[in-house]
Amino acid sequence: MLSGLGKPVVLKHRMPSKAMVSAAPVQNVQAVAELIDAAQALLAARKMSETVALLRPLVPAALSADLCQIVGLLHLCAGASDPALMWFGHILAICPSDAGAHHGRAMALHQLGRAEEALAAYDAALRHGASEASFFYDRGNLLRSLGRRDEAIASYDEALRRRPAYPEALLAGAEILAESGCDDDALRFYDEAIRLDPMPIAALLGRGLLLQRRGRLEAAIATFERALALRPKDADLLCNKGVALYHLGKLTEALCAYDAALHVRPRFPEALSNRGNVLMLLGRHEEALAGYDAALAIRPDYVEGLCNRALALQEVLRLDEAAADFEKALQPGPSFPHVRKNQAMLRLLRGDFERGLEGYESRWSHGGTLKSQSRLDLLEWPGPAAGFGRLLVFDEQGLGDAIQFSRYLPLVASHGADVTFVCRASLQRLFRGLAAQIDSVDAVPPKRGFDHQIALASFPHAFATRPATIYAPSPYLRAEPERIAHWAARLGGQGLRVGLCWHGNAENKPHLARSIPLAAFAPLSALDGVRLISLQRCDGLDELADRPMKLEILGEDIDAEGDAFVDTAAIMMSLDLIVSCDTSVAHLAGALGRPVWTLLKRSPDWRWLLGRTDSPWYPTMRLFRQDVQGDWDAVIADVAAALKGFAKF
Repeated sequence: MLSGLGKPVVLKHRMPSKAMVSAAPVQNVQAVAELIDAAQALLAARKMSETVALLRPLVPAALSADLCQIVGLLHLCAGASDPALMWFGHILAICPSDAGAHHGRAMALHQLGRAEEALAAYDAALRHGASEASFFYDRGNLLRSLGRRDEAIASYDEALRRRPAYPEALLAGAEILAESGCDDDALRFYDEAIRLDPMPIAALLGRGLLLQRRGRLEAAIATFERALALRPKDADLLCNKGVALYHLGKLTEALCAYDAALHVRPRFPEALSNRGNVLMLLGRHEEALAGYDAALAIRPDYVEGLCNRALALQEVLRLDEAAADFEKALQPGPSFPHVRKNQAMLRLLRGDFERGLEGYESRWSHGGTLKSQSRLDLLEWPGPAAGFGRLLVFDEQGLGDAIQFSRYLPLVASHGADVTFVCRASLQRLFRGLAAQIDSVDAVPPKRGFDHQIALASFPHAFATRPATIYAPSPYLRAEPERIAHWAARLGGQGLRVGLCWHGNAENKPHLARSIPLAAFAPLSALDGVRLISLQRCDGLDELADRPMKLEILGEDIDAEGDAFVDTAAIMMSLDLIVSCDTSVAHLAGALGRPVWTLLKRSPDWRWLLGRTDSPWYPTMRLFRQDVQGDWDAVIADVAAALKGFAKF
């Protein structure tokens, strides 16, 4: 907000008294009143330049102080800060103690970016008796823009004390509360601002964005729709609705929302880029690239657009062009950690571990992880040269990442490290057998001293890993013997027992492209002697009803106690082979040392590198790659051919 002038204000002016008229040689009073009324009508219609042009013939010396104040405010609302400053200055030259003129001058100075002068003008207004709620609200806006948050809050509080039903001040309070993480209080302020304001577009937008950030996407969409009912052709609202629909996985509806936003505002780089993101998930990569190109034609230095185009170029394996876009996106400075992280993953994909692992450390700037949330004043473990000592290690990212990098815990423990592993509860039972010296906990223990901290996926960087030196013990995880015996009895020993996982985590957008339609695996079930056994736990089960193949379902009691993968690991020990899309099941099979075939989309995740049929991370893994993006049939045909010659392990 800027000086409380987020929307045009209809000013209530009063005609000057006879005393006022006689005190100054005013122009025709009725003509001036009619001109001011006409200016207010233009302002209400958002015709700013026409408003200023209409007011131009007026001369301050010919008007009373009250009329000068009104004309100054009209200029201010029209964004004409310099003329406004002149009008308020004229009043103060005649009457230096006019609090209203000091207030108006402060708002004009704020609009001009002269913040310190504006604050001095607010202080002068306060000294001369400024007492209206709007004064404290406007002063709060300036203090907030200067980063003086506590003083701004006090000023907003004073505005609300003087006028409790003040939607603009309630909105400012909601925004500050949201910025401070006080989401529930912020929602209450937003709701009250919405209740009081007949056109609460800004409050509805803020409420929707807050709900979206909290993951309450349906409620966010409903809030955006309330705002759109008031302003149907608001491109920003349509774009934000599209973002919520995108995160909800309603891609077709998100595309419609972005198209509607672009119909209203064709030159809208954010909507073009966001639309490209939807097209990427729909597999329409060339259309997505065209959208990113259009966004960048409008704004060549648009960092998000450059980053998104780089990801799209990476998806179609135009890797040199992707690298160039990442470099260009980072030219403004180092303050874009997500771009640096994505650049790092491209470098890792290409085998440049030296620069890639260094850049991958930028992921901590995102927040949202156990390590970043803890905010410990504790040095990062730089590697073996610093000794091992007492290490605080953080679980991080997805289940597959945790499984992949947990291999380093026994390694550092074997070198004498005293390891405390802060790990999500669902994985603790699976990781229990890593090493006896590892103390696995749910949260950072209070009052326990540590020498260093490190996150799981930072171990390769700490060990200066290169593709040829990847630490790859096999196995490094073990299933529980009693669970192995239980599932071995249920599975029996007949046939070639092939565990199948076809779908990743539906909440993880990249998993949508990595997942494979269950029907694509029909050729495997047609092979003599092959038993396909489902390892799918949650996502993808809706495809079972129409499966055109023989697929054994082991029941709903797999890992039903909330301990991730405990039963799945035991089942794998009685399987001859695991066939999986790129998801945590593939990592688990590799960590257990089981034979596993992992099926990869054309542009794979960085850890699988390029062009290899093996994985340096997992000695028992074989990789099957798409030659054509989206073509799983050819991949399954290769798997079927390999199965015909597969010997039991």
